[in-house]
Amino acid sequence: MSDNSSRVPDLQRMRISAETQPTPEWHGDLDDDCTALWAGFVLRAESMDEDYWWWAVYLEAQRRPIASSNDSDAQPTSGEEARALALRAAKAYLSNPPLRY
Repeated sequence: MSDNSSRVPDLQRMRISAETQPTPEWHGDLDDDCTALWAGFVLRAESMDEDYWWWAVYLEAQRRPIASSNDSDAQPTSGEEARALALRAAKAYLSNPPLRY
């Protein structure tokens, strides 16, 4: 069995979960450091200083990062913006996953 065929059910399950719960539930201090478990992802947002927020998205099962503000030109200046960028990155992954993950 190829790697692609073994990952399809997981990706499909993630997509169904995202459709069922389109908005993640964030936990922690939304003004400092928060996390959401959503559709097979871990989404993170953290205030780095008063002018900059860091965000990241991980595959929950593998704890492997798939996107973060370290790899993006976008420099969020609020928690709301950082959370939105993390969610956007997770949704982009669901729409166009890499050949292998």
